Amino acid sequence: MKPAVLITGARAPVALHWSRLFHAAGWRVVVADSLCAPLGRFSRTVACFEPLPSPRAEPTAAFARRIDEIVAFHDIALILPTCEEVFHLAAVASSSARPGEEPRDRFWRDKLFAPSLEVLLRLHDKARFNELVTHVAPAFVPEFHRLEDPADVQALPGGDWVLKPCFSRFGTQTLIRPTAPQRAALKPTPQRPWLAQEYIGGEELCCSAVVNEGRVLALQVYRPLVRLRKGAGAGIVFEAVDTARHWAVAPLVQAIAQALPGRGQLAIDLRQDLNGQFKALECNPRSTSGLNFFTSGDGLVRAVTQARETAFRAPAGWLMGERVASVLVGGLPTLGLLPRMRSLSAWPGDSLAWWDQARAFAEVLRLARRHNCSLEAATTLDIQWDEPFAD
Repeated sequence: MKPAVLITGARAPVALHWSRLFHAAGWRVVVADSLCAPLGRFSRTVACFEPLPSPRAEPTAAFARRIDEIVAFHDIALILPTCEEVFHLAAVASSSARPGEEPRDRFWRDKLFAPSLEVLLRLHDKARFNELVTHVAPAFVPEFHRLEDPADVQALPGGDWVLKPCFSRFGTQTLIRPTAPQRAALKPTPQRPWLAQEYIGGEELCCSAVVNEGRVLALQVYRPLVRLRKGAGAGIVFEAVDTARHWAVAPLVQAIAQALPGRGQLAIDLRQDLNGQFKALECNPRSTSGLNFFTSGDGLVRAVTQARETAFRAPAGWLMGERVASVLVGGLPTLGLLPRMRSLSAWPGDSLAWWDQARAFAEVLRLARRHNCSLEAATTLDIQWDEPFAD
Protein backbone atom coordinates (compact mmCIF):
# COMPACT_ATOMS: atom_id res chain seq x y z
CA MET A 1 0.00 0.00 0.00
CA LYS A 2 1.29 3.45 -0.91
CA PRO A 3 2.25 5.75 1.95
CA ALA A 4 0.02 8.80 2.21
CA VAL A 5 1.10 12.43 2.50
CA LEU A 6 -1.17 15.27 3.62
CA ILE A 7 -0.22 18.51 1.87
CA THR A 8 -1.90 21.52 3.44
CA GLY A 9 -2.28 24.98 1.94
CA ALA A 10 -3.54 23.52 -1.35
CA ARG A 11 -4.21 27.05 -2.62
CA ALA A 12 -0.51 27.67 -3.28
CA PRO A 13 1.08 26.86 -6.66
CA VAL A 14 3.98 25.31 -4.73
CA ALA A 15 1.52 22.94 -3.02
CA LEU A 16 0.42 21.80 -6.46
CA HIS A 17 4.08 21.19 -7.30
CA TRP A 18 4.65 19.21 -4.09
CA SER A 19 1.59 17.06 -4.96
CA ARG A 20 3.03 16.22 -8.34
CA LEU A 21 6.46 15.41 -6.91
CA PHE A 22 5.05 13.11 -4.21
CA HIS A 23 2.74 11.38 -6.68
CA ALA A 24 5.68 10.75 -9.01
CA ALA A 25 7.61 9.32 -6.04
CA GLY A 26 4.88 6.74 -5.41
CA TRP A 27 2.93 8.41 -2.62
CA ARG A 28 -0.83 8.74 -2.23
CA VAL A 29 -1.50 12.47 -2.11
CA VAL A 30 -4.19 14.04 0.08
CA VAL A 31 -4.50 17.83 0.01
CA ALA A 32 -6.40 20.05 2.43
CA ASP A 33 -7.36 23.70 2.66
CA SER A 34 -9.91 26.02 4.25
CA LEU A 35 -10.72 27.47 0.82
CA CYS A 36 -13.36 25.61 -1.16
CA ALA A 37 -11.65 25.62 -4.56
CA PRO A 38 -7.88 25.79 -4.01
CA LEU A 39 -5.71 25.29 -7.07
CA GLY A 40 -4.23 21.98 -5.88
CA ARG A 41 -7.67 20.39 -5.54
CA PHE A 42 -7.94 20.00 -9.31
CA SER A 43 -4.72 18.09 -9.93
CA ARG A 44 -4.95 14.55 -11.27
CA THR A 45 -2.09 13.62 -8.95
CA VAL A 46 -4.32 14.25 -5.91
CA ALA A 47 -6.24 11.26 -4.58
CA CYS A 48 -8.48 13.26 -2.24
CA PHE A 49 -9.23 16.83 -1.21
CA GLU A 50 -10.22 17.41 2.42
CA PRO A 51 -11.83 20.71 3.51
CA LEU A 52 -10.61 22.38 6.68
CA PRO A 53 -12.17 24.95 8.99
CA SER A 54 -10.35 28.27 9.03
CA PRO A 55 -7.93 28.19 11.98
CA ARG A 56 -8.49 31.95 12.40
CA ALA A 57 -12.26 32.20 11.94
CA GLU A 58 -13.24 29.21 14.10
CA PRO A 59 -12.04 27.84 17.46
CA THR A 60 -8.63 26.19 17.31
CA ALA A 61 -10.18 22.99 18.63
CA ALA A 62 -12.25 22.59 15.45
CA PHE A 63 -9.15 22.83 13.27
CA ALA A 64 -7.30 20.35 15.51
CA ARG A 65 -10.14 17.81 15.45
CA ARG A 66 -10.39 18.01 11.67
CA ILE A 67 -6.66 17.33 11.25
CA ASP A 68 -7.00 14.40 13.68
CA GLU A 69 -9.82 12.96 11.54
CA ILE A 70 -7.95 13.34 8.25
CA VAL A 71 -4.72 11.84 9.55
CA ALA A 72 -6.53 8.86 11.07
CA PHE A 73 -8.88 8.20 8.12
CA HIS A 74 -6.17 8.30 5.46
CA ASP A 75 -3.42 6.77 7.62
CA ILE A 76 -1.24 9.79 6.87
CA ALA A 77 2.51 9.16 7.20
CA LEU A 78 3.64 12.75 6.63
CA ILE A 79 2.06 16.21 6.95
CA LEU A 80 3.69 18.81 4.71
CA PRO A 81 2.52 22.41 5.26
CA THR A 82 3.07 24.94 2.48
CA CYS A 83 1.48 28.22 3.71
CA GLU A 84 0.91 29.99 7.02
CA GLU A 85 -1.30 27.17 8.26
CA VAL A 86 2.05 25.74 9.39
CA PHE A 87 1.84 27.96 12.51
CA HIS A 88 -1.61 26.67 13.42
CA LEU A 89 -0.54 23.06 12.84
CA ALA A 90 2.48 23.55 15.09
CA ALA A 91 0.27 25.26 17.67
CA VAL A 92 -2.05 22.28 18.01
CA ALA A 93 0.70 19.66 17.64
CA SER A 94 2.54 20.38 20.87
CA SER A 95 1.58 20.87 24.48
CA SER A 96 4.00 23.82 24.60
CA ALA A 97 2.33 25.57 21.67
CA ARG A 98 0.31 28.36 23.30
CA PRO A 99 0.91 29.50 26.85
CA GLY A 100 -2.19 29.25 29.03
CA GLU A 101 -3.91 26.52 27.00
CA GLU A 102 -4.62 23.02 28.23
CA PRO A 103 -1.73 20.62 27.57
CA ARG A 104 -2.15 18.35 24.58
CA ASP A 105 0.04 16.20 22.42
CA ARG A 106 -1.48 15.23 19.06
CA PHE A 107 -0.82 11.71 17.90
CA TRP A 108 0.40 13.10 14.56
CA ARG A 109 2.97 15.46 16.09
CA ASP A 110 5.95 13.49 14.77
CA LYS A 111 4.43 13.35 11.28
CA LEU A 112 4.49 17.15 10.89
CA PHE A 113 7.33 18.39 8.70
CA ALA A 114 7.89 21.57 10.69
CA PRO A 115 9.76 22.62 13.83
CA SER A 116 8.10 23.82 17.04
CA LEU A 117 5.91 26.91 17.08
CA GLU A 118 8.57 28.82 19.03
CA VAL A 119 11.14 28.13 16.29
CA LEU A 120 8.66 29.01 13.55
CA LEU A 121 7.82 32.34 15.14
CA ARG A 122 11.46 33.17 15.75
CA LEU A 123 11.82 33.00 11.97
CA HIS A 124 8.46 34.53 11.06
CA ASP A 125 8.81 37.59 13.32
CA LYS A 126 10.96 39.85 11.16
CA ALA A 127 12.73 41.54 14.06
CA ARG A 128 13.45 38.27 15.91
CA PHE A 129 14.80 36.81 12.67
CA ASN A 130 17.20 39.76 12.33
CA GLU A 131 18.27 39.18 15.93
CA LEU A 132 18.95 35.52 15.12
CA VAL A 133 21.08 36.47 12.12
CA THR A 134 23.02 38.90 14.33
CA HIS A 135 24.12 35.94 16.47
CA VAL A 136 24.68 33.22 13.88
CA ALA A 137 25.75 35.07 10.70
CA PRO A 138 26.54 38.72 11.57
CA ALA A 139 27.95 39.53 8.13
CA PHE A 140 24.45 39.02 6.72
CA VAL A 141 22.51 41.29 9.08
CA PRO A 142 21.49 44.85 8.11
CA GLU A 143 21.00 47.61 10.65
CA PHE A 144 17.58 47.19 12.22
CA HIS A 145 15.39 48.28 15.14
CA ARG A 146 12.31 46.65 16.66
CA LEU A 147 9.49 49.17 17.10
CA GLU A 148 6.92 48.54 19.85
CA ASP A 149 5.87 52.10 20.62
CA PRO A 150 5.44 55.38 18.68
CA ALA A 151 8.40 56.71 20.65
CA ASP A 152 10.57 54.00 19.05
CA VAL A 153 9.68 55.40 15.63
CA GLN A 154 10.54 58.93 16.69
CA ALA A 155 13.88 57.73 18.07
CA LEU A 156 15.06 56.25 14.78
CA PRO A 157 18.36 57.79 13.68
CA GLY A 158 18.64 59.61 10.38
CA GLY A 159 19.01 57.69 7.15
CA ASP A 160 16.92 55.69 4.74
CA TRP A 161 14.70 53.04 6.32
CA VAL A 162 12.26 50.36 5.30
CA LEU A 163 9.41 49.98 7.80
CA LYS A 164 7.17 46.93 7.90
CA PRO A 165 5.09 44.98 10.41
CA CYS A 166 7.01 42.18 12.09
CA PHE A 167 4.18 39.89 11.04
CA SER A 168 3.33 40.48 7.39
CA ARG A 169 3.66 38.90 4.00
CA PHE A 170 3.96 39.83 0.30
CA GLY A 171 5.34 43.25 1.19
CA THR A 172 1.92 44.45 2.35
CA GLN A 173 2.05 47.64 4.44
CA THR A 174 5.78 48.00 3.76
CA LEU A 175 6.99 51.61 3.69
CA ILE A 176 10.16 52.16 1.65
CA ARG A 177 11.97 55.37 2.60
CA PRO A 178 8.84 56.66 4.37
CA THR A 179 8.07 60.35 4.61
CA ALA A 180 7.89 62.15 7.95
CA PRO A 181 4.06 62.06 7.94
CA GLN A 182 4.10 58.32 7.22
CA ARG A 183 6.49 57.72 10.11
CA ALA A 184 4.42 59.88 12.43
CA ALA A 185 1.29 57.89 11.58
CA LEU A 186 2.80 54.58 12.74
CA LYS A 187 1.48 53.30 16.06
CA PRO A 188 3.35 50.07 16.81
CA THR A 189 2.60 48.13 20.00
CA PRO A 190 4.13 45.06 21.69
CA GLN A 191 1.24 43.05 20.25
CA ARG A 192 1.67 44.56 16.76
CA PRO A 193 5.40 45.37 16.51
CA TRP A 194 7.12 46.83 13.46
CA LEU A 195 10.64 46.50 12.07
CA ALA A 196 12.81 49.38 10.90
CA GLN A 197 15.50 48.06 8.59
CA GLU A 198 18.16 49.99 6.71
CA TYR A 199 17.30 50.53 3.07
CA ILE A 200 19.45 48.38 0.77
CA GLY A 201 18.97 49.05 -2.92
CA GLY A 202 21.14 46.39 -4.53
CA GLU A 203 20.37 43.09 -6.23
CA GLU A 204 17.55 41.06 -4.70
CA LEU A 205 17.83 37.32 -4.15
CA CYS A 206 15.55 34.71 -2.59
CA CYS A 207 16.18 31.15 -1.57
CA SER A 208 14.11 28.10 -0.73
CA ALA A 209 15.54 25.34 1.46
CA VAL A 210 14.69 22.07 3.16
CA VAL A 211 16.54 21.54 6.45
CA ASN A 212 16.72 18.78 9.03
CA GLU A 213 18.52 18.93 12.40
CA GLY A 214 21.20 21.35 11.30
CA ARG A 215 21.63 20.01 7.76
CA VAL A 216 20.64 21.82 4.57
CA LEU A 217 19.20 19.06 2.40
CA ALA A 218 17.98 21.13 -0.54
CA LEU A 219 18.65 24.72 -1.58
CA GLN A 220 17.66 26.79 -4.58
CA VAL A 221 18.64 30.44 -4.93
CA TYR A 222 16.71 32.60 -7.38
CA ARG A 223 15.60 36.15 -8.13
CA PRO A 224 12.08 37.45 -8.79
CA LEU A 225 11.91 39.11 -12.21
CA VAL A 226 8.24 40.10 -12.32
CA ARG A 227 6.03 40.98 -9.34
CA LEU A 228 2.33 41.65 -8.94
CA ARG A 229 3.20 45.15 -7.73
CA LYS A 230 6.16 47.16 -8.94
CA GLY A 231 9.04 46.90 -6.47
CA ALA A 232 7.06 44.75 -4.03
CA GLY A 233 4.40 42.10 -3.80
CA ALA A 234 4.39 38.43 -4.68
CA GLY A 235 6.64 37.32 -7.51
CA ILE A 236 5.21 35.56 -10.56
CA VAL A 237 8.35 35.04 -12.69
CA PHE A 238 11.58 33.68 -11.19
CA GLU A 239 15.11 33.15 -12.49
CA ALA A 240 17.65 30.67 -11.13
CA VAL A 241 20.99 32.33 -10.31
CA ASP A 242 24.58 31.38 -11.01
CA THR A 243 26.82 29.27 -8.81
CA ALA A 244 28.66 32.25 -7.31
CA ARG A 245 25.46 33.75 -5.94
CA HIS A 246 24.34 30.36 -4.67
CA TRP A 247 27.51 30.01 -2.59
CA ALA A 248 27.25 33.61 -1.42
CA VAL A 249 23.90 32.76 0.20
CA ALA A 250 24.55 29.16 1.32
CA PRO A 251 26.54 30.04 4.50
CA LEU A 252 23.60 32.03 5.86
CA VAL A 253 21.16 29.16 5.33
CA GLN A 254 23.61 26.71 6.89
CA ALA A 255 24.13 28.95 9.93
CA ILE A 256 20.40 29.28 10.53
CA ALA A 257 19.81 25.56 10.09
CA GLN A 258 22.54 24.74 12.61
CA ALA A 259 21.17 27.23 15.14
CA LEU A 260 17.63 25.85 15.24
CA PRO A 261 16.38 22.39 16.17
CA GLY A 262 13.93 20.36 14.13
CA ARG A 263 13.11 19.95 10.47
CA GLY A 264 11.21 22.08 8.03
CA GLN A 265 11.47 24.64 5.27
CA LEU A 266 13.27 27.99 5.11
CA ALA A 267 12.76 30.78 2.61
CA ILE A 268 14.90 33.89 2.93
CA ASP A 269 14.88 37.22 1.08
CA LEU A 270 18.17 39.10 0.69
CA ARG A 271 19.59 42.25 -0.91
CA GLN A 272 23.16 43.14 -1.83
CA ASP A 273 24.68 46.24 -0.25
CA LEU A 274 27.20 48.67 -1.77
CA ASN A 275 30.09 46.47 -0.61
CA GLY A 276 28.74 43.43 -2.43
CA GLN A 277 27.60 41.67 0.77
CA PHE A 278 24.15 40.13 0.74
CA LYS A 279 22.01 41.09 3.74
CA ALA A 280 19.14 38.96 5.05
CA LEU A 281 15.86 40.88 5.10
CA GLU A 282 13.30 38.36 6.29
CA CYS A 283 12.45 34.68 6.49
CA ASN A 284 9.36 32.64 5.69
CA PRO A 285 9.44 29.19 7.35
CA ARG A 286 7.32 27.57 4.66
CA SER A 287 7.33 26.56 1.00
CA THR A 288 8.19 29.22 -1.56
CA SER A 289 8.68 29.41 -5.30
CA GLY A 290 12.28 28.22 -5.46
CA LEU A 291 11.04 24.68 -4.91
CA ASN A 292 9.22 24.82 -8.25
CA PHE A 293 12.58 24.47 -10.00
CA PHE A 294 12.92 20.87 -8.74
CA THR A 295 11.60 18.14 -11.02
CA SER A 296 10.56 14.61 -10.05
CA GLY A 297 14.09 13.23 -10.49
CA ASP A 298 15.91 15.87 -8.45
CA GLY A 299 15.56 14.33 -5.00
CA LEU A 300 13.36 16.90 -3.25
CA VAL A 301 10.92 14.28 -1.94
CA ARG A 302 13.79 12.16 -0.62
CA ALA A 303 15.14 15.23 1.17
CA VAL A 304 11.86 15.49 3.06
CA THR A 305 11.08 11.83 3.61
CA GLN A 306 14.56 10.29 4.00
CA ALA A 307 16.70 13.27 5.06
CA ARG A 308 18.87 12.71 1.99
CA GLU A 309 20.70 15.70 0.57
CA THR A 310 20.17 16.70 -3.05
CA ALA A 311 22.86 18.55 -4.94
CA PHE A 312 20.42 19.77 -7.60
CA ARG A 313 20.77 23.40 -8.67
CA ALA A 314 18.65 24.79 -11.48
CA PRO A 315 20.84 26.05 -14.35
CA ALA A 316 21.58 29.78 -14.18
CA GLY A 317 19.06 31.76 -16.19
CA TRP A 318 16.38 29.08 -16.01
CA LEU A 319 13.01 30.83 -15.77
CA MET A 320 9.88 29.66 -13.98
CA GLY A 321 6.52 31.43 -14.13
CA GLU A 322 3.08 31.72 -15.61
CA ARG A 323 3.12 32.94 -19.20
CA VAL A 324 -0.25 34.69 -19.30
CA ALA A 325 0.12 36.27 -15.86
CA SER A 326 3.64 37.50 -16.63
CA VAL A 327 2.50 39.33 -19.77
CA LEU A 328 -0.59 40.78 -18.10
CA VAL A 329 1.44 42.11 -15.18
CA GLY A 330 4.81 42.79 -16.77
CA GLY A 331 3.56 43.98 -20.16
CA LEU A 332 5.44 43.84 -23.44
CA PRO A 333 8.94 43.78 -21.88
CA THR A 334 8.24 40.28 -20.56
CA LEU A 335 7.49 38.82 -23.99
CA GLY A 336 11.20 38.14 -24.48
CA LEU A 337 11.18 35.91 -21.41
CA LEU A 338 8.53 33.52 -22.72
CA PRO A 339 10.69 31.26 -24.94
CA ARG A 340 12.80 30.10 -21.98
CA MET A 341 10.11 30.12 -19.29
CA ARG A 342 8.83 26.89 -17.74
CA SER A 343 5.19 27.10 -16.66
CA LEU A 344 4.38 26.76 -12.96
CA SER A 345 1.16 24.93 -13.78
CA ALA A 346 2.34 22.62 -16.58
CA TRP A 347 3.12 18.97 -15.80
CA PRO A 348 3.05 15.85 -18.02
CA GLY A 349 -0.46 14.42 -17.86
CA ASP A 350 -1.64 17.01 -15.33
CA SER A 351 -2.43 20.25 -17.14
CA LEU A 352 -5.08 22.09 -15.16
CA ALA A 353 -8.24 23.05 -17.03
CA TRP A 354 -8.73 26.79 -17.46
CA TRP A 355 -12.12 26.63 -15.70
CA ASP A 356 -10.54 25.04 -12.62
CA GLN A 357 -7.91 27.77 -12.52
CA ALA A 358 -10.72 30.31 -12.95
CA ARG A 359 -12.64 28.79 -10.00
CA ALA A 360 -9.59 29.08 -7.77
CA PHE A 361 -8.97 32.69 -8.83
CA ALA A 362 -12.64 33.65 -8.51
CA GLU A 363 -12.80 32.47 -4.90
CA VAL A 364 -9.84 34.64 -3.92
CA LEU A 365 -11.28 37.57 -5.89
CA ARG A 366 -14.57 37.29 -3.99
CA LEU A 367 -12.69 37.30 -0.67
CA ALA A 368 -10.73 40.38 -1.72
CA ARG A 369 -13.93 42.24 -2.60
CA ARG A 370 -15.74 41.13 0.54
CA HIS A 371 -12.92 42.26 2.81
CA ASN A 372 -11.87 45.25 0.68
CA CYS A 373 -8.26 44.08 0.42
CA SER A 374 -5.72 43.15 -2.22
CA LEU A 375 -5.69 39.76 -3.92
CA GLU A 376 -2.44 38.95 -2.12
CA ALA A 377 -3.94 39.74 1.28
CA ALA A 378 -7.04 37.69 0.44
CA THR A 379 -4.95 34.57 -0.12
CA THR A 380 -4.01 34.38 3.57
CA LEU A 381 -6.91 36.02 5.44
CA ASP A 382 -8.12 32.72 6.90
CA ILE A 383 -4.72 31.25 7.84
CA GLN A 384 -2.22 34.04 8.54
CA TRP A 385 -0.47 34.32 11.90
CA ASP A 386 0.18 37.80 13.35
CA GLU A 387 0.71 36.96 17.01
CA PRO A 388 4.03 37.27 18.86
CA PHE A 389 5.10 34.25 20.87
CA ALA A 390 4.83 34.75 24.62
CA ASP A 391 8.16 33.66 26.07
